[in-house]
Amino acid sequence: MRITVATIAAAVLGTTACSVGLERLPLPEPGVGGESYLLHAAFENALNLPTKAKVKLAGADVGEVASMRVEEYSAIVTMRIADDVAVPAGTTAELRSATPLGDVFVSLQPPSGTADGAVLAPGDTIPLPATAAAATIEEVLSTASVLVNGGVFRNLTKIVDGVGEAVGGRGDRLAALVDESTRLAGLITARSAEIEESMIRTDGLIATLTERRETIDEVMLAARPALDVVAADTSRILDVVAQVDRIGRQVGRFPSVQGTDTRSTLADLDRIAEQLNAAATHAEADLDAVNRLLAPIMRVTNSTSANVDADLEQLVLGALPSPGHSGDPGSRLPDETDRQAFVGTLTYTLMRLQKRLDGEGR
Repeated sequence: MRITVATIAAAVLGTTACSVGLERLPLPEPGVGGESYLLHAAFENALNLPTKAKVKLAGADVGEVASMRVEEYSAIVTMRIADDVAVPAGTTAELRSATPLGDVFVSLQPPSGTADGAVLAPGDTIPLPATAAAATIEEVLSTASVLVNGGVFRNLTKIVDGVGEAVGGRGDRLAALVDESTRLAGLITARSAEIEESMIRTDGLIATLTERRETIDEVMLAARPALDVVAADTSRILDVVAQVDRIGRQVGRFPSVQGTDTRSTLADLDRIAEQLNAAATHAEADLDAVNRLLAPIMRVTNSTSANVDADLEQLVLGALPSPGHSGDPGSRLPDETDRQAFVGTLTYTLMRLQKRLDGEGR
């Protein structure tokens, strides 16, 4: 009997072992071990959210999705949360996926800032404004297709090629331009306080001008008649300027003004002043003879034109005394030397005249 039973048991075990593999072994079902409580969250849609999906709080697994239902065009997701996990009040819920093709899970995000200690009680619901749905795989694929087929990469390639053609062979200049731009940005940043102060002062100036707009308007209105007069007499002013310009050009033609004639009146006056200055500084200088000649000269030239009402006795008699003229000791009567000097002077003058008529510069 023992041998028979052992043989039958071995045969049964051998047959069973041949039909059982790893693929037939049951996998552990995901779930929350231990006590738990339920929370609800309202989403616009819960597409691709599987049953038993994980619920994470700040990245840690804290529960699972228990069930889903539709209520007033919203997806109400019921979550089973571990009993030892306290979800702060104000927590938001989002449907996320680790990868574009990965499973969707519920991510709970606690509120930022200092918490007041309030937590969500079992059965509380996270409202719709505090939730966000994850992008579906269809939306991801459509966005990728628009990115690829919409010409973004092609346009980017054209931009890169255009930049390469523009910079071709001049990369060093582009680098220098970048360096200069960086340095300029650094200078502007370093002087941001001065720029800000300048802007503040400019703003103050604008405010002052705005406050005194009426005063400025009154000044402009008061100055308008004067401006009208100037505008009306502009042509006359221009005519006066033109006349002054013509007079200046005419005066500039005189040799004495141009300084090209050594025998000009100005040159003679300069020479006379130089000799008078030398005589005044000379210890033995005697100007009595000069002083005696000043009287007839002043008589002839005491007006804007030559005065012919002169005392001819002083000019003709010279050294000879007369009742009205005591005589000039520095003068003398004409003699042979004066005749020779007159002939020489006349000859020289005629030669100068002939040279001007026949020679260069006639």
